[in-house]
Amino acid sequence: MNIFAAVLAATLLVPGAPAARADAAPPWTGSWSTSPQRETGPGFSDQTLRQLVHPTLGGSTIRIRLANTFGDEDVAFDAVSIARATSSGSPELVAGTSRRVTFHGRTRVTVATGTEIYSDPIDLSVAYGQDLAVDLHVTRGGDAAAITGHDAAQGTQFVASGRHVGDTGTAFTNTVNSWFWLDGVDVRSSGRTRGSIVALGDSITDGAYTTWNGNDRWTDDLAARLQAAPGGSHLAVLNQGIGGNEVLADRTDCCGAGTSIAGLKRERNDVRRQTGARYLILADGINDIGYHADAASLIDGLATIARRAHHDGIRVIGATITPYGCDSGCFDPEQEATRQQVNAWIRSTPAFDGVADFDAAIRDPENPSQVLPAYQADHLHPNITGQRAMADAIDLSLFR
Repeated sequence: MNIFAAVLAATLLVPGAPAARADAAPPWTGSWSTSPQRETGPGFSDQTLRQLVHPTLGGSTIRIRLANTFGDEDVAFDAVSIARATSSGSPELVAGTSRRVTFHGRTRVTVATGTEIYSDPIDLSVAYGQDLAVDLHVTRGGDAAAITGHDAAQGTQFVASGRHVGDTGTAFTNTVNSWFWLDGVDVRSSGRTRGSIVALGDSITDGAYTTWNGNDRWTDDLAARLQAAPGGSHLAVLNQGIGGNEVLADRTDCCGAGTSIAGLKRERNDVRRQTGARYLILADGINDIGYHADAASLIDGLATIARRAHHDGIRVIGATITPYGCDSGCFDPEQEATRQQVNAWIRSTPAFDGVADFDAAIRDPENPSQVLPAYQADHLHPNITGQRAMADAIDLSLFR
């Protein structure tokens, strides 16, 4: 077992936290989450991070989850707060909404390396799509050689020198592009809440090339469709995408940023242990093909993830792998043949409870090995129009 697998295996769930099973949606449901990565900077010492998140389900009470999955040292915070943010991309708070966050009744908390912790319930309501700002004052372990974060938050996160938890935004003069230690936000909502849909994937799911501070990934578009459905669906959408992710192999060299642990290793924490997980959209595999994985191995990996999710009562929707063709430097004929073989299996296998045909949604009908030009941010990544087309391709009746 390598170091990444060992760390993931050691990650502890706080006693009393609900298991990620279909019958565990009430009383808590995951409303926002991200996948932790090992990052080697920047370091934080006696600084306050103000991190903005975009919930996909409202609730009358909330709690947060902090993770130190990959940190070389325990990390300590002497004050934590949460408030409604005025808007994405702004450090300003809605007046009167800041709440002190406690952990087992204490305002100070230390998160040991390889563990995660849930806060106590917080008396703050949040509506679907209302941005939240979480403040963490870091006092120890924030400047370790490796810390836990999530690269490519696709939005501005703010940093202030010293302790400024709950303060106005004027102190937050520095910015970063990642989330650090903040791993999830859960809501307690009405009895009609049905749980969460978890999207496991790569940079396409993570939202590469979507609008900065725009919250327009395909997962955000899916959440909007669910909210607009007659009567509302009462389902959240949790984005567990990581740039460069593969199903079969770890990546430590991607995108100049954090590690990308193989889907087979991270699905336990990033899918099955997400609060109230009821559905999985499995949208991974394009990077495996990029590194010349064979179809049989990739199919086996996807089937294994589906089987594990089913064992925990989670229904699985398989997403077809989108095109990556171009005149030069993209998939060669052998890789395209692998993609077609894997997609044929995804569309026909009983291993999945349904299919999201992302390939059909964004391919060029005149050249199906390529993404339709109108949907391209580059030859690999869809733009926001392509992301919306992917979300629109998902049959909402799958989430019955």
